[in-house]
Amino acid sequence: MDFSVRLKDLLEEKNLTQKQLAFDLHIASSTVNGYLKEYREPDFGMLIRLVQYFDVTSDYLLGLSEEKKPAPSSLDAAEARLIHLYRSLLPERQEMLIEQANFYRSLPEKF
Repeated sequence: MDFSVRLKDLLEEKNLTQKQLAFDLHIASSTVNGYLKEYREPDFGMLIRLVQYFDVTSDYLLGLSEEKKPAPSSLDAAEARLIHLYRSLLPERQEMLIEQANFYRSLPEKF
């Protein structure tokens, strides 16, 4: 599903007209019509405004995901960085990282 279809679906879901969306975002109605008729595409700034307006992810709006919102995460920043790092490693290095973590976990607290 592409951007224009997602935008049309969101308008229908929120019971909004093209004119109302244009008014709310301070853009021309012809701009919204262009998005829906697929002869215009939003720039990054407008994409951000649309994402915020409809409270969806950019991946959803662009047709890259079926999930409108990402699942909430209970990870703090350090945990998220560690997961990102782990996922970027080759499988054999992932195993080495796990072995190192187990080693550090086995050390006495006051080492």
